[in-house]
Amino acid sequence: MKSSENNPRRQFIKKSAGAAASLSMLSGLFPQGFINLTGPDNEIAATGSGAAPTALKKVAFIANQYRNSAHADVIGTKLFVGIPTDDGMVAPQVQIVSVWIDQIGANDTGVRIAKMNNATLYPTIAQALTLGGDKLAVDAVIYIGEHGDYPYSRLGVKMYPRMNYLEQIFRVFDASNRSVPLFSDKHLAYSWLDSKWIYDRAQELKVPMMAGSSLPYCWRDPMLVHPLGTKITEAVAIGYASLDAYGFHVMEILQCMVERRAGGETGVASVQGLTGDAVWKAIDAGKISKELVEAACNSIKGRAEGNMRDIVKDPKAVIVRYNDGLKGAILMLDELVKTGWAYAAKAGGKTVATEFVLDNSMSYSHFSYLTLNIQKFLVTEKPQGPVERNLLTSGMIDMGIRSAVDGGKERKTPFLNIKYTAAGTEPILPVSPRPTGQSIGPWPPAGYEFIIPDSFKKK
Repeated sequence: MKSSENNPRRQFIKKSAGAAASLSMLSGLFPQGFINLTGPDNEIAATGSGAAPTALKKVAFIANQYRNSAHADVIGTKLFVGIPTDDGMVAPQVQIVSVWIDQIGANDTGVRIAKMNNATLYPTIAQALTLGGDKLAVDAVIYIGEHGDYPYSRLGVKMYPRMNYLEQIFRVFDASNRSVPLFSDKHLAYSWLDSKWIYDRAQELKVPMMAGSSLPYCWRDPMLVHPLGTKITEAVAIGYASLDAYGFHVMEILQCMVERRAGGETGVASVQGLTGDAVWKAIDAGKISKELVEAACNSIKGRAEGNMRDIVKDPKAVIVRYNDGLKGAILMLDELVKTGWAYAAKAGGKTVATEFVLDNSMSYSHFSYLTLNIQKFLVTEKPQGPVERNLLTSGMIDMGIRSAVDGGKERKTPFLNIKYTAAGTEPILPVSPRPTGQSIGPWPPAGYEFIIPDSFKKK
């Protein structure tokens, strides 16, 4: 594993004398000022003192819903006003110039934030991308397809209109005969068929695309990154809540780790979703490693004390059989891990485990590290994680839910023969095992106190 001096996050976040000139009006919001991201090793164009605002890439920001603590807020607001990290505030290297929001309710904050930052709110996705003209007029697009009031499918899955809205983005690219970097939050889509269509359409239009969850970029306690080429025979990831809402996050934990194994990713042969007593039976039968489940759960500092089977009322699991023989699984163990996340594996001939740590302060700074990776992607046009990972995880969680609804019947998945490598990607990760420094506040900056949700306000 690389030393902290050579860590990509250390290379990317470098202190400099001042903030980007286009952000000089924000310099009084945080007493310590900004860390400026500059230097050839960052593959970022310098935007130090004297740089023109036009040096910043223009971004269209598309969201289902923009309210306090929604994904659009915890990503978009950071790109408007600054990104809190362990090392301090990072000045944005992109400029959101246009915004489209599908559902603007009484609790909306996006309209106000856009106006405060001179970003134009448009009535359609196409207009946000063309800035009211006929052709694509921005340098990059961010789509946050999470949150909002949408119907549920017969499988109990929230049918976010990701394919619908991404197609509108793709249509502008197609009509303009030009594609720009596109980030899409979380799943590619709620169903495998929609996810594959999105991937294929992006490939057809040669869209530089990155997608996924904040979990691959958050803190790890202890820090664990498998060296590329590590022999991994079995792995599990642990989380909580429903397979629909949070199962995808846990699948992303599993996949961002095992994709670094010897031979790279070769795809998935079968998926099996289990609930209730069937989860314990799978552990007893060795289909899921009891040793790894316990190692992962024990790495979570806030886990409940006591016997797992006595504590967890409704366990859920998805067993993944990879083409190369790797055994994988995710488990949702609500009452045991509470709000914890973890990973464990038999790797390099030993058992290793780590907690995936989120920031529960008002900053939601695990999204800071996702945002740093999004930003670097938008500027360099090189994804910080393979979009194929997200295609695979979107398919695995969909098949897992379908299997669970179907009574736990194992589903063969030849269509998930997705091959890719993590080589060549250097995600920006925090070095500290848990949030520290500016990551835990103060937040929000002066003038943005209205984004504080009631749950954070002092009684």
